[in-house]
Amino acid sequence: MGTAQHVLLELVGGNEQLASLAVAINKNREDVVMAVQCLKRRGLAEARSVGVYAATEAGRAFVDAGHTVASGQTKARPRQQTRGLRQRAWWVIRARQVVSIPDLLSTLADGSEKNAAKNLSRYLAALVRTGFLQELSRRPGTAPTSNGYKRYTLVRNNGRQAPVVRQHQRTVFDPNTGEAFPLGNEGEMS
Repeated sequence: MGTAQHVLLELVGGNEQLASLAVAINKNREDVVMAVQCLKRRGLAEARSVGVYAATEAGRAFVDAGHTVASGQTKARPRQQTRGLRQRAWWVIRARQVVSIPDLLSTLADGSEKNAAKNLSRYLAALVRTGFLQELSRRPGTAPTSNGYKRYTLVRNNGRQAPVVRQHQRTVFDPNTGEAFPLGNEGEMS
């Protein structure tokens, strides 16, 4: 039985103080707080005041039904927004109208990102496949043997919030309009 399950059973039994919960289940205060946060996200517990928690009606029903708290029980909600590098890339795309991966990397990447070029490449490919961007002719590189690099132009500018790639649903969601555009089966995406 996990810490969250032990905490929920204690809360249902009336033990609501952080310190006494930690003693009752033989865990430190930080572990109990993390377990309570998990229970709160699931709607099974609530905070009454600092260090005082209680089981909700849903928490009591959960225990009465014989359920146990385990990871993966919550239903994953599709992403409503994108963050970080992709959000910043969208701002640059909207401002410049025509971009390339090297342009975006020189503007946005500071070296702390994990594989920024691949992340942006997959993001732009998904935006091309769903009609937000259009691929232009290649611009020659500086080396004589270079094939150049792809350039993209903005076609669909629905607003300031960046389109979100929903990998599991195989769609790109536009948070500005609430529409989802299917990606199909070709190429890579993320």
